[in-house]
Amino acid sequence: MMCPHCKSIKTVKMGCYHTKSGERRQRYKCKNCGRTFVLNPIKPRNYPEEFKEMVVKAVVREGVGVRQASRIFKLSPNTVTAWVREFSKKRPEK
Repeated sequence: MMCPHCKSIKTVKMGCYHTKSGERRQRYKCKNCGRTFVLNPIKPRNYPEEFKEMVVKAVVREGVGVRQASRIFKLSPNTVTAWVREFSKKRPEK
C-alpha cells in the first residue's frame, strides 16, 4: 500500500468507516507522514453546468421557490440558494 501524500510504502491499517450507502471503507495510516487515507476515495458530487442552469432558471424565471426546487430536483435548499447566488454574480449588469 503506497501513501498518496508522501509515496511511502510504510502504511498500516487504521480501522474502517461506513459510507451513507452502507459500504465499508478500509482506512490506512502512513507511518512516514502520519496522514490517513483510503484507497479509491469517493469523489464529491459535481453537477453539469447545464443542470445548474436549469435549476436556477426554474427559481428565477419560472417563479419556483427554493424549497420547492430542492424537492423537485432532489437537492439541498442550501445548494439551490448557492447556485442562484453563483449565477447572479456571473450575470452581467444591465
